[in-house]
Amino acid sequence: MRVILHGFGSFPVFFYHVIQCARRINTSIEWAIILTSDHYESIFVDLLGPDKVMVWNQTAKSSGAQDVQVTYPGSLYQDIEAEKRTFKSLSAEKKYARALGMYGQVRELMLRFLPTHALVSQVEGFDGKAFIAAARELKVEVVVPTSCRNIGGIYFSRDDVETLPPYADASDELCRTLAQGFLHSFRTEPTAARWLPQLLDENLLEPFQKPFLSRLQSSCRRWLMTPGGFQCDFLRASLLNNMPQIRNLIWSMRRRKNEKLFNLSGLDELPEKYIYYPLQYSPESSINTPAPYFLDQFRAIDAIRFAMPSDYTLVVKEHPACILLRDSETAKRLLKTAGVKVIYYKTPSIELVKRAAVTISVTGTATLEAHLLGRPALVLGPGISAQLLGTLTTIDELPQKIRQCIRSEIKDEYVRSSVARLYSVRHEVGFGTPGMPNEPILRQGNVERFTAAFIEHCERLAP
Repeated sequence: MRVILHGFGSFPVFFYHVIQCARRINTSIEWAIILTSDHYESIFVDLLGPDKVMVWNQTAKSSGAQDVQVTYPGSLYQDIEAEKRTFKSLSAEKKYARALGMYGQVRELMLRFLPTHALVSQVEGFDGKAFIAAARELKVEVVVPTSCRNIGGIYFSRDDVETLPPYADASDELCRTLAQGFLHSFRTEPTAARWLPQLLDENLLEPFQKPFLSRLQSSCRRWLMTPGGFQCDFLRASLLNNMPQIRNLIWSMRRRKNEKLFNLSGLDELPEKYIYYPLQYSPESSINTPAPYFLDQFRAIDAIRFAMPSDYTLVVKEHPACILLRDSETAKRLLKTAGVKVIYYKTPSIELVKRAAVTISVTGTATLEAHLLGRPALVLGPGISAQLLGTLTTIDELPQKIRQCIRSEIKDEYVRSSVARLYSVRHEVGFGTPGMPNEPILRQGNVERFTAAFIEHCERLAP
């Protein structure tokens, strides 16, 4: 087995320990990695050798640009829109040229290394899209660790839209029993959408964290050497993330301003007939990656309100994190939009889901929670919610689908079977960015379980 890694952000630290773990258990895996920055280049050159390590050069031009344009699988233009920050403000021509260059580089490394599997860290922008696209073009098996959300743990998808692996099986009796137990527990006391293992008793592995000033110096050097690479927004975010006191003060000021912008103060003011649409955190991989068309969420809001019956209201709630981040123009515009009511952002989302005629989202977890509660839901973008609901709704289908949902009853057996399918592919592993509070990701046991789960997944896919 030959595995190429997508080393986005600080995920290479986790992958470094995965490689060491795989070598300890005597697996015959060959590794290569493409890094989005040079922060971890030296440790991987020492670990793998220089010929198996590449750092993306954002300004490199593709030597075979014409070939890349023809062979790029999917939509290059849609994948460019997945980018959150790195080259978001460049001209259209520069974006296109940079995208072709980045795709050409990862394709070149894959052609040289000839991987059998492409293990993705997190698709946060075009680099992740290009990595997956190159693997698809070259018939390399894509492996994307994917969160099971409220259920906890991860599974391995074969794409960036969270498709369940082909060996998912709802008929396994143990999985059906686990699904039934989870549903009973969730409906009694719903769990959070973000689950991570608490493994404080396990050994903490080396984080390879350089001092802030060293990281800032490295970033500045990279920006200066990259024409058009310096982005004020990127610098702003980096500085604020490393100066939490200043960041929290700014967030507090923005929250005090934004939290006043609503016209429903709580559950007792809800209209009798309403559809619930929770705003998603954006820009973020949960919406940028699978459904960039809906980055402007007013596209979804307009589609829903134009499709819903005239005696219904669309109740919109701000994402709790975005009350700190989003400018107030979004809420002000919503307050002026016919058919829409904005509810106070601290109103429990789960209670809105329980009372709504239908919960609709692009890719948000509220639709998954509605499904787990046996409530009607529709999803406009691909993801785990669409996987468990078993359907994706197009804008043209919305009027009919909304009316069907208003009259429908979700059978418990259907919900249990969908959750059992997820349990049949689930692994009790935490996967995320190193550096979280209490560092659950870089615990030795977690790395060992991930490594074993990854190998098992690859073996189950083998012909």
